[in-house]
Amino acid sequence: MSGHHGNLTRLVDLAREPSSEKRRELLREMTDLFMSAPADYSDGANHQFGEILGTVAREMEMEVRQNLATRLANVPNAPRSLIVQLANDEISVAAPVLTRSKVLLEADLVALAKVKSQDHLHAIAGREEVTSAVSDALVARGDDKVLVRLVSNAGAKLSEQAMETLTDKAQNVEALRRPMVSRADLPPHLLNEMFFAVSAELKRVIMNRMSDLDPSVVDGAIRQTERRMKMRGVTKDPEQAKADAFMAQLAKSGPVTEGMLVNLAKQKRLAETSIVFARLAELDLQTSKRVLSDPNPEALAIASRACRFDRQTFSTLALSRADETRSLSAAYELLELYDKVPVDAAQRVMRFWRVRNSVGETQAA
Repeated sequence: MSGHHGNLTRLVDLAREPSSEKRRELLREMTDLFMSAPADYSDGANHQFGEILGTVAREMEMEVRQNLATRLANVPNAPRSLIVQLANDEISVAAPVLTRSKVLLEADLVALAKVKSQDHLHAIAGREEVTSAVSDALVARGDDKVLVRLVSNAGAKLSEQAMETLTDKAQNVEALRRPMVSRADLPPHLLNEMFFAVSAELKRVIMNRMSDLDPSVVDGAIRQTERRMKMRGVTKDPEQAKADAFMAQLAKSGPVTEGMLVNLAKQKRLAETSIVFARLAELDLQTSKRVLSDPNPEALAIASRACRFDRQTFSTLALSRADETRSLSAAYELLELYDKVPVDAAQRVMRFWRVRNSVGETQAA
């Protein structure tokens, strides 16, 4: 250790030299000295290294600072003041320490996320571990690229508020949808909210995850869905008055039946089909329209299985919204899809879809 301290004293004297070349030499030698045994230095010596290296580094060109940041990024006891200084530098310098340095505290990362560039935020989002507080700061300011990296990071912890914000953003940001659905920690009520925004493949992923849910978990998730609905408020469909009048007229002929639904679908009376479908499936009119108009038939298959509609009813509804040129093989594919949807899982999903209707009725009461 005495040799280390002797070298350190000599380098302190070298720091007084004014020439750029001498300072570059100082920076290189001090970095080499520190890296030779970083764990051996006392807190005081560590702090002194940080002060001198930081002062010299400020006057060096970017390439030199990049090299310093890269060398120190994986050192667990690198001088904290120096690491914070490098983290605040240009992104080409800051990236290694932002992504890898364990010297940076949660408070440091939150502070950086609040003021630094999107590139800095993107680097932070890729850390091996990201605390929920840091994630909250990234979600508050991050652009789509930052959010996609954060959500794709299995080591990132996301608070409930962050999850809800990201679920809302994913409705309009396609790149967020797959990583959101792929997160094992995405709560069931938010997973369900993703359903109508995602591809057919991801719809099947959601269905598979819903199939494995414990009933008690579903009950809790339904309550969370109700909370979200009440916070937002349920707006009545602008066509609801016409729908109510149509149902009143239809009721004069007797009970509303699955046969009536099929006849309306065959006539391609899409507005009336949505109204009757809503009544039979116990859905609000807006959700009924979403199910019937979804370009992927998975939503319709789920609703039809949950309501135990005949498979021919399902295929008629699915084909009624397609072009007349739809092939016969496509019809068989639809029936195969219908048969693959587990009734229990479909009924779980439908419980979520029916929340909007029940909340709307509560608000209207």
